Amino acid sequence: MSKESLEVIAKLSNSKLQVKEIEEWLLLTYDLPCTPEGDMARREFLFEASAVGAIRQNDSVYLMPWSPAAEFLALKLAKVGVGIVIVWSGCRLADPTLKDQIIRAYDRKLETTLDEIGERIDRQVEYEKKGYWKRALRMYPKTERLLDDIDAAIRRRGSQPLMIYLELLQKRFAQL
Repeated sequence: MSKESLEVIAKLSNSKLQVKEIEEWLLLTYDLPCTPEGDMARREFLFEASAVGAIRQNDSVYLMPWSPAAEFLALKLAKVGVGIVIVWSGCRLADPTLKDQIIRAYDRKLETTLDEIGERIDRQVEYEKKGYWKRALRMYPKTERLLDDIDAAIRRRGSQPLMIYLELLQKRFAQL
């Protein structure tokens, strides 16, 4: 779907969607030692990474749309002072084919995350049906955080199909 068709759909559906093409990327790689300081930095990074749209490519390699928040997250990780953090900030892709491949891969990762959240909501529904109220209630805060984080990433991405999928999950979660 093109940027123009997404903008038309957003206007016709009275959606608050802002369509943005991702022009610049931030690629972050890190190697932190297994020390209390390194473990804490890794946990904090992983906790905050999805909120800026970071998608794990493989061990310790994350791709995210460039934004001041993404740069801040990279700087915060590098500030720990142990290990190595390498950032390629503001990478522009001149080759349109490569750009499309990266965006499709990025969207697939976001969709996979949405699938996982949907499965989590399904488990909560099952726990409630079986009367396991405490177990279902313990899942609420994390599910809410996951939805908030992916919401920020999808809004930044501006993909209408992903936004529709997200809105369906948010409605299901609100009905719990």
